[in-house]
Amino acid sequence: SPRPLTDLAEFLAACRAFIGNDSGITHLAAALGVPTVTLFGPTDPDLWAPRGKHVTVIRATPHTTAGLAAIRMDTVLAALLHQRRQPERE
Repeated sequence: SPRPLTDLAEFLAACRAFIGNDSGITHLAAALGVPTVTLFGPTDPDLWAPRGKHVTVIRATPHTTAGLAAIRMDTVLAALLHQRRQPERE
């Protein structure tokens, strides 16, 4: 059965990092201050990306949904490791 959004927020708040696409869950993780790596395809991250120094955006090339599959895992891992080296959230 569906669970309340507050359960998801509680779960995300306990995360040490989050990797996601352009979605509401990714925005929620970023809003909670979780170090976040966001993957973008066709949508424009200048308009839609979560904000904050704890957010890293990786944009697919080409800027398509299919381009998301071309994002290299080592690129995502490097961005995640960079985020983890940032000062801990309060």
